[in-house]
Amino acid sequence: MSIFRLNNSIFALGLDAQELSVYVYLCSLPASGFTLQGAAVISVKQRTIAANCGIKSPVTVSKTIDRLREKGLIDYLERNKKANGHHGTYCYAVTKQQTDTSFFMVDRHVFGMLVPRQMLVYLFLCKSFSTVLYDCWNSYNDIAEQIDMKREAVVKTIRELVGLGLIVRMQRRSKENRHVYVDNHYSVVRFEVGHIRARMPKMRQTAKSEDRIIIFPPAALCRICPEVRSAVWGSL
Repeated sequence: MSIFRLNNSIFALGLDAQELSVYVYLCSLPASGFTLQGAAVISVKQRTIAANCGIKSPVTVSKTIDRLREKGLIDYLERNKKANGHHGTYCYAVTKQQTDTSFFMVDRHVFGMLVPRQMLVYLFLCKSFSTVLYDCWNSYNDIAEQIDMKREAVVKTIRELVGLGLIVRMQRRSKENRHVYVDNHYSVVRFEVGHIRARMPKMRQTAKSEDRIIIFPPAALCRICPEVRSAVWGSL
């Protein structure tokens, strides 16, 4: 499965972009066991963490993990020693947030594609998606306020996510006049099986100043409106 769960409260942990990226990546990895306190035992190289979190240096990863340790989310476990006496891969005890009732879905394929700033915005959009309305209507100002980022940085980051193919621009027609496009929307189409990412066809642009976000989770295409569904499958 390329999809994993994150607790909705992850943005209330007081993590910056780097801390959030590292913590989320460790939470996405399968545990080899559990500590007596219930923390997941994760074994992974710091160089691997750096590559998957868009961090340039393993030294930065080490400093980030130290900060996460101070916040009680990660702890170091004793490293195994190789036959030549050298230390082996780092082992961590990762305290994961419960995802039984309050959670959102994230695609593991994004690791290695995004820098921490982009990951922060992407995760927030995934969290903001409504499974009832199949829509995410947060404006730039709302996103900036919720994740403590400047509005200009949010606009730039969303533009980058569109360029990476993780978010696809769409436009919604006016209810009063179906020939007029009004609101800008974005969609992320993910599939649980395979690596297919459907691109929405190009649509007319407007001078609307505020964008809204719409994210379709895995297998949600069967429940969205026929107009959008036909456009997605027609582009494959």
